[in-house]
Amino acid sequence: LGFLPLAEWDEYNSYEEVTPSRLRYSIEWKVAVNNRVVAKDTEQDIVLVPAAYWHMYLKPKVEKLSNKKVAQNRHVEYDDTSVVVSVNDRSERDLTKRFDNMDIDWSVVEKQLIRCGELFRAGKRLRIDLSFNYIDASSQPAGTATRGNKRGLSATQRMLADRTTHMDDEQVYALMRCPGPPCNLGSHCWRDPFGKRHYKLRTHHLRALVSLVQQGQPIKSHDDVPEDIREQLYTEEHQRREQQPATTSAPIPRLPPISITNVILSQPHESPMTKVNNSSNATAMKQYSRSHGLDIPGPRDAAVIAYCEWQQSNVVDELLKDEFRKACVATLEDGLDLEQVYEDQDPGFFVSSGVKRGVARRFVSDIDPWAKRYKLSYDAS
Repeated sequence: LGFLPLAEWDEYNSYEEVTPSRLRYSIEWKVAVNNRVVAKDTEQDIVLVPAAYWHMYLKPKVEKLSNKKVAQNRHVEYDDTSVVVSVNDRSERDLTKRFDNMDIDWSVVEKQLIRCGELFRAGKRLRIDLSFNYIDASSQPAGTATRGNKRGLSATQRMLADRTTHMDDEQVYALMRCPGPPCNLGSHCWRDPFGKRHYKLRTHHLRALVSLVQQGQPIKSHDDVPEDIREQLYTEEHQRREQQPATTSAPIPRLPPISITNVILSQPHESPMTKVNNSSNATAMKQYSRSHGLDIPGPRDAAVIAYCEWQQSNVVDELLKDEFRKACVATLEDGLDLEQVYEDQDPGFFVSSGVKRGVARRFVSDIDPWAKRYKLSYDAS
């Protein structure tokens, strides 16, 4: 038994079966601060592949609830995610894993569930328990005096301000601390969510992040590093690579020969068929030139999901996030990948699928710059 692919998923279908043809599981999840549960919920009777269900449905839900339930305190830091995969059968031991931030390796989870497929067929229930754990790094100073003169109060305020600044430094430096081998970039690095590649963080990068935290911008995970600092890291890495001497002489890829006879030769009186052929040739050449530089590595459906997550990360309105999710679902349900969407340049396809016009245009137009950055991270990972 396996899972239902995202391309075949219908969120309004219950997929009830007398004889199961797909694995069915539930997810019980909670949000905890200092081991105290502040929110919890259950997702029941899921047949969709876990990675897709997480990225398209559950992750936005968890993030929204976390932002609502976790106090808006910049000293509340995301610690880790604990995952337990279980089946209600004593013969099978639970699988327990821990992941930094929300970077869950769903392939491990999926393999464990598939392994329990025969137990599920025999009537046992599959379950995933997720715990999203935060730490409140702030602490109130003990024995705060209620009496004192104005001068003493001012000194206390200065001490608290200095302490807050010190905690901001510690928060950023602890979050960005390099995990060690196989990474050998030094004491601090940034992990790109695209390809999980590590980028070396120097003092000026860390100071910029500390400054943002002090201004009230939350940086609780590597995903929160702002776009301008990311671009700076990409540019510096690109310059570093250009300065390195080439170790191998790779052959320069050549374009296939293109006949331009039909383009430069035209008769004073063209027949309708000639005009149609010329128009078709021009369209084909335009599509070829547009797609030639677009090289998106890795599984095509995974790239669509990653692109959707990136688009959602660039908006704060939950309704807009949902619109980008609908665009992603429409892409996968129609069997399209990002290269095909980019070749077509057809926002109308998404509009006809119920996506807002502005989101549809953005979903199509942003593929090229995203793909270049995604490829850089993927190739180096």
